[in-house]
Amino acid sequence: MKRQRAPIACEKCRLLKAKCDGRQPICTRCEGYGFKCSWSTRKRKVPLPGVETAKEVSSKEPECQALSDEPKHDDLASYQRAVRQYDTLMQELLSNLDQSQKGTLNASLHTIRRQLPVNVTDSSLHQPSSTREPSTVSSDAGVDSPATYVGKASDIHFIHRIRQCYQTGAWTAREPSPADNYSQTHTIKSLAGLTQPLLIPTPAEAQGFIDVYLSTIHVAYPFLCRDILLEQFHIFQTGDYAYQEFEPWLALFNFIFAIGSYYTSFPHQSGTASLDHLRYFEQGVYFSRELGATCSLLSVWALIVQCFFLLAICHTDRCWNTLGFAIRMGQSIGLHVESSPNHARTSWMADRAHWRRTWYSMYVLDRLLALQLGRPMAIHESEFQVEMPSVSDPSPFGQNATVSTESITANRDTSTCFLMDYFLAVIRFSYLVGAVIRELYRPSQIDVAPDVMLNTSSALDQRLGEWKKGLPRHLRFDLGHTFESSVTFKRQRNMLAVKYHHLRALIHRPFLCLPLLQTNNHPFMELLRRDKHRIAQAESICVQEARQTAQLLHNLVDERSLVHDFPWWQMISCLICASSILFVAEAFCPNQDSFYSTASAQDLREDAETCLKVFEALSANSAAARKAAEMLKALSSLHHSIHKAPSAVVESTSQPLSLLPQALSDTDPALNLDSASFTSSHIMPDDLQFPGEWPSEISSAMAWSVQFFDQPSSRVADFPSGPEEHSFP
Repeated sequence: MKRQRAPIACEKCRLLKAKCDGRQPICTRCEGYGFKCSWSTRKRKVPLPGVETAKEVSSKEPECQALSDEPKHDDLASYQRAVRQYDTLMQELLSNLDQSQKGTLNASLHTIRRQLPVNVTDSSLHQPSSTREPSTVSSDAGVDSPATYVGKASDIHFIHRIRQCYQTGAWTAREPSPADNYSQTHTIKSLAGLTQPLLIPTPAEAQGFIDVYLSTIHVAYPFLCRDILLEQFHIFQTGDYAYQEFEPWLALFNFIFAIGSYYTSFPHQSGTASLDHLRYFEQGVYFSRELGATCSLLSVWALIVQCFFLLAICHTDRCWNTLGFAIRMGQSIGLHVESSPNHARTSWMADRAHWRRTWYSMYVLDRLLALQLGRPMAIHESEFQVEMPSVSDPSPFGQNATVSTESITANRDTSTCFLMDYFLAVIRFSYLVGAVIRELYRPSQIDVAPDVMLNTSSALDQRLGEWKKGLPRHLRFDLGHTFESSVTFKRQRNMLAVKYHHLRALIHRPFLCLPLLQTNNHPFMELLRRDKHRIAQAESICVQEARQTAQLLHNLVDERSLVHDFPWWQMISCLICASSILFVAEAFCPNQDSFYSTASAQDLREDAETCLKVFEALSANSAAARKAAEMLKALSSLHHSIHKAPSAVVESTSQPLSLLPQALSDTDPALNLDSASFTSSHIMPDDLQFPGEWPSEISSAMAWSVQFFDQPSSRVADFPSGPEEHSFP
């Protein structure tokens, strides 16, 4: 038998010329005889193949340890996630059992949990971001994202500028700081993966959610085809959707379920609020994770529906980003032109009627968000060429697309009312919204002459009035509709009324409580001397339109009526705008003989408090409504704070120059206009007194006198009225 040589012998065996087996750190011979076993540190010139030295092994240990720990960590996380999912599933099943069965099952579960390894049930192990527990989107918990920009048209910007104005007074030093924003800005933690078993509504619940969506949002934004939606919904109900091509529909249905679940949660019942709508939304985001990889009309539909849920829970910034994604995807497939190449895989996707409704739905929603946030519009009329949708298009509403007036009104004519009439009216209205943003609230490096702004607002107001007069009879919200039985037309009129009163108030809001805010602005003072009555009229219109918005809520029965019968996706913004105008006007209304000829200070406060009561009622189920109520309470205390202030402080309100913050006395008249909110126009420039006495020191005198020379020049801006390629009929 051939002798087996060891790769290296110990020093003792080498000295005795004995056979060594090479076992380290003590060889077998030294261990048996009790010798001291030592090893030489010299290296072999040519190491034997397949043999690693101790140093090589030790050098590779950290690397191997790191490689072995990673799969071990992943396996442990997978086990923990599986255990949590099983536990969640069992808890859901427990809710359907009686008490005796629950007790037996809980005892069995307790026994099973005790047999699990400790590390499997240890929830302290760091979880990847894709496997964390779902966060509550509408709760106050969560990580707040950085503050985002809001422009001059935004109601948030208006309220912040109001606060900047009266925070300089001594009476505000003791006031608590109100909420800065009602928009929900905290981020959602779990969006990349499902952390709980799929929440699938029962057939009755799912049908109810679909009906809620079709009767609220769909009647305002009919981009979906009703028949196609119901056909795919039938496939979903049968459970035949376990293939990848159906995932966009799964995303769309889960977003619809989220909307329906949230809408049906009003009015809020006693007990813990349901978070099912958040789970549906998370499931929708999971199934829509690959929408960006394949651009299609269905993907655009899913993104638009997602936008409406985000608007409903006031995640406005995220809605803004999602809509931008949808617009870019729509442009990728050619929704913005009529003659785009068509590569649709199904015949219904090639229907141009669907494309037009989808594009104009994004157009309308883009204007709504731009006005609400005061940001630039993403769609410009000069950059698309799409025909208006047909008023008789049967796709959005199926067999219910037309309704005879004999069945809805007391009139006995034979004309036909189309449900698409509303959508066409809102498209034309959105064109006016774009004009208001461009001509009154745009950021500009050129100072707009005040008389140009006044004339522009008058012209826009006239165009808005012509739009209202051009509405079909069944959509005229300013006329009576005796014996009408159509709930859909009633809701469409409510939506138009909210939009009309809100936009008209914004058109004239730059002239609200103007004199004290623009005292240092010579061009505006000249305008006030020349057109005192026009300014007072604009101010009065702004306040009256805010009152009209609040009075739309007078006949509400409960929260459900507000959520279902009005455009809930924009109601919080509109009500904040109206109530802030009313509270400010009431706070600085010196007596009942003010310029508000038809309203006293008490009338203004009652209308504003109507909005506040609505927010308080909704706050149990809406974090945005709760924050909006806090903001309004801070504004409502303005009147009492001023009147409770020391006499010196009250007298100082007649000297606005000493109270104007630096941010409000710059050289941008347009910037100051929309934040004008202190007092009524009955105080004219001739009545104003210069603040302070002549200072004793020359340096102070120079600082004091510069206010009379630092006047912005009256420059007439070149106001583009927007391209007229799309003169909507």
